[in-house]
Amino acid sequence: MADTAATNDLPQESGEEAADYSGPKYHAQQKVLCIDTNNNTSDDAFAPLYEAVIRKSELKYIDPTTQKILPNRKRGRGRGRVGAATVDALDQNTNDLGTGLLQEWCHHVHFNGWNSRWDRWVTERDIFENTIENRKRLSENSGKVARSQPKQKEETKKRKREAATTADNDAESSSSPLNRNLQLITRACELPFTLQTVLCDDRDNIAVKVHPPPILSASCSSKQQQRRNNKKAITMLHVIPAPTSIVDLMGQYVQAKKQEDLETFANYHRRLQRDLSGNSSCSDGGVGEESSMDVILTKEDLKMNKKKRKEFALSILALVDASLPLFLLYAEERDQFTKLMAQFAKEDDKQSDNDHQTPKRQPSHLYPAEYLLRLFVKIPYLLSEFDLKKNNPASILLADEKTQDFARFLSELIVFIQTRVDECFAGNYQALEVDD
Repeated sequence: MADTAATNDLPQESGEEAADYSGPKYHAQQKVLCIDTNNNTSDDAFAPLYEAVIRKSELKYIDPTTQKILPNRKRGRGRGRVGAATVDALDQNTNDLGTGLLQEWCHHVHFNGWNSRWDRWVTERDIFENTIENRKRLSENSGKVARSQPKQKEETKKRKREAATTADNDAESSSSPLNRNLQLITRACELPFTLQTVLCDDRDNIAVKVHPPPILSASCSSKQQQRRNNKKAITMLHVIPAPTSIVDLMGQYVQAKKQEDLETFANYHRRLQRDLSGNSSCSDGGVGEESSMDVILTKEDLKMNKKKRKEFALSILALVDASLPLFLLYAEERDQFTKLMAQFAKEDDKQSDNDHQTPKRQPSHLYPAEYLLRLFVKIPYLLSEFDLKKNNPASILLADEKTQDFARFLSELIVFIQTRVDECFAGNYQALEVDD
């Protein structure tokens, strides 16, 4: 007891306190209020408190600078933890004040409602008695399951609500007539592999620059002169006007489909006459021909298909003329387009002076079928961004019947071009030197 009294009566030097060996202020299983030392960034006088229970108490060393509890030395093999050398010195009965460390009572607390992984050692300065006055500082999360779980639950619920709202908006937008019509046309614009290959080859021929081999001659006195001679690169451009233009191709399409409709109509009526004469009942050929018929056309159907295909062809030509200079040209082709259109405009003006009925030539009269493939890729964008937003009452997307007819004829045109790849894509290119 004398030793304990002597120790407690030691004078304090340079702001340091002697170790307190009088006993802990709190005992095991006592209910207290505790500060969350890991997340506390404010003053202890205003920090929120949490309900806790003391598990055990021990004397531990405190760093006087940071006021943090130093871990115990790791016994057995291996090196000691942080502060192990200092603890070793203290184990050799060195004076507490000489080492600069303090020894205080610390308590291992468990926060009520929290997982045991949040249990920690805290000093008595971080613990408050469970009084009515102190309970006014209780945190909103005090007594809840885990500190991070309420936030995680709220964020998860928020993400689920946002995902559900997005899904509802997508479902609502996809179910709207405009989006259904746009999706129908988008599916109709999908190119088969054969035409995709043609489109990729056309891009490589124009966009990829080819460098000729270096020219080595006696006239090149220096390497700098050789580099100047080799600066030009070669690219390929379409020969304009093309032998078979987009207008020619659309005319062939309309004529070919008209002929197919006439043949279908004639076959149907021939079969019908055989049925009326009774020959079809004893003829295997009549039955086979009837089973191979996919569509039955009347005279009204012939007239309607002819009219609608012409309207479709005119719509495609109008899209080509309007979008080609803006969306269907590579950068290497723009100078060629500007020069050619200026040249053809002068020629058309001269012809119009002699013959006032001669129409001016549009891009669809000059450019080949490769540009029609480029248009197919852009049609959904053009219809949704320009045709619809201009409040055009005749917009294709505003009427289901127009959309279905446009998509049907568009699929027909793609199949028509695919079956005539060699005829439609002659590959007439010309080499042109450009700056690297």
